Amino acid sequence: METLFDGERAFEHLRKLAVEIGPRPSGSEEERKAAEYIASEFRTMGLKTEVQEFEITTGVVRAKKLEVLAPYTEEVVCEAMAMTGSSPPQGVVGDIIYLEATDDEYITPEVAGRVILTSRWNRAALKKLSRYKPLAVVTIETAPRTLEKHLWGSAEFRAKYGDLPVVRISYENGLKLLEKGAKTVRVVVQNEETKTRSRNVIGEIEGTMNPDEIVLIGGHYDTVLEVSGAGDNAAGTALAMELARVFQEKGTRRTMRFVAWGCEELGLRGSVHYAGGLREESEKLKKERPDEEVETELDKTKLCVNLDVHGAFLGSNSSSILGPPELTAAVKLMSKELGVLYEVREAVYSSDGTSLSCVGVPSASFSRGGGSNVFMHSTEDEIRWLKPEALQIQGGFIEQFLTRYVAKAAAFPFERKIQDKNKKDIEDYFARSPPLVKKALGLKIS
Repeated sequence: METLFDGERAFEHLRKLAVEIGPRPSGSEEERKAAEYIASEFRTMGLKTEVQEFEITTGVVRAKKLEVLAPYTEEVVCEAMAMTGSSPPQGVVGDIIYLEATDDEYITPEVAGRVILTSRWNRAALKKLSRYKPLAVVTIETAPRTLEKHLWGSAEFRAKYGDLPVVRISYENGLKLLEKGAKTVRVVVQNEETKTRSRNVIGEIEGTMNPDEIVLIGGHYDTVLEVSGAGDNAAGTALAMELARVFQEKGTRRTMRFVAWGCEELGLRGSVHYAGGLREESEKLKKERPDEEVETELDKTKLCVNLDVHGAFLGSNSSSILGPPELTAAVKLMSKELGVLYEVREAVYSSDGTSLSCVGVPSASFSRGGGSNVFMHSTEDEIRWLKPEALQIQGGFIEQFLTRYVAKAAAFPFERKIQDKNKKDIEDYFARSPPLVKKALGLKIS
């Protein structure tokens, strides 16, 4: 099967996003510039282009510091998590309590008024921690020789459970604190929150024979704070952009929508906004016309192909499927046929395809793992680890998959169905999300 995908072209999109524009945190001026670049490229290709805006709450870190005060003195390099809460300007001072994990059984009244040190921090602990009111959390990276991660907190959880300053430190520095018996520390975190807007950028190629059958292909283009996000996920966005050029040239029987999702790193907010809008419109139309067989835009959306974390020169391919068994089988069979090794599983992948599957759209998420993936969400997620050849492997495979099963298929081959076991996994995944996300997706709010 002939392929038109060009890894070098895709790599130039990657370079523009990750190097020329650089870090693209949600709601930032750089995220807006990236959206404008992607929209301009879609228009140049001749795609029908739309920029879909939505409101978000985002944040920046204004100050961060971790100091050991006793039994020795030392400043420890750290990164603060935006939107988890702020300390007073002078910081908070308290004794350390080390927790192997932050599951319920580890959180006892002993944490009150102390600084938690742990390598197993998770948001689910916030509810119980809010009862005992620790002073701060110092979370240790789980692998040696990696930099501290730049991760987001949640404005909704902070408002609900209160301020809890959180900083992240390297594995080596965490080990040092324990080995040297650090007892008393000062934690300074100054965060600033603001309401702003993010954007999904949509470029559409209308199908020539079955325009009412819609397939989404995309990846998120935003990053966490201060991180260029070359692999996560300028590379996935670049794949989607080059695939848009390919199918504008090849043509397609079915409508293809290429989407650069905004604000993924803050909790899939771009895809949640899109999927939630489809769900609300569908429910409204069917309620208004109960005696008719109404096919809504949600019903017409048959598949979401999600591209997140790509480009590692030394790596391996994987695909996570939420959908009917034949979708899983199709990826496995094409892998064997083309001799491109894929690890294929039926499971939730923590990215934008899961938002669409939550409202009933099957999804296939493609990614490329590699040693450099340990740098995700840190300042070392740089273009130097990535190569056009790796983009060519994924891009060529996905082009052939879409050509066979979407662009040229006489009938769409995949049932629009999410298996029951996957539905439970999806619900469990979003159980940790803020109420606004659950409401948009039609999930029970608890």
